Amino acid sequence: MYEYVFFHRQLAEEFLTAARQYDPQAQLLWQEPAWEVHVSESISDEDEATLADRYDTLFDQDRDRYEAGHQAECRYHAASVELSLSNGQTVYAQVDPRIMDKVTNALSHEELMRLLSDIVFAVENPDERSICQRYRTRF
Repeated sequence: MYEYVFFHRQLAEEFLTAARQYDPQAQLLWQEPAWEVHVSESISDEDEATLADRYDTLFDQDRDRYEAGHQAECRYHAASVELSLSNGQTVYAQVDPRIMDKVTNALSHEELMRLLSDIVFAVENPDERSICQRYRTRF
């Protein structure tokens, strides 16, 4: 299941409309403190890439609205990333919001998810060889 997170219902509903073009069963759920659009993983890679691009655009708008609406009244600024472990467990890693802002400005959603997946894999499957040693044995 692909999960796309929004803080504003209007943008989540807009994304849901787009998602239902590829998955008529896509759902919008309230998962405190945000809205989530759930899309089946059975959609094609091409359709998922299209949705990821749409999500990136809407997420930028969502983040901007959230920051504009909460900057003055918020006492804290927090960020986290969702990590999927090989045993099926999902965990949330707290991240410095300033770093997360830089990362989301530099990487697409798909690129960030790939980076995080690679890190999770390396943590769950430690390989103490250097990168050079790994490539020598690989090629």
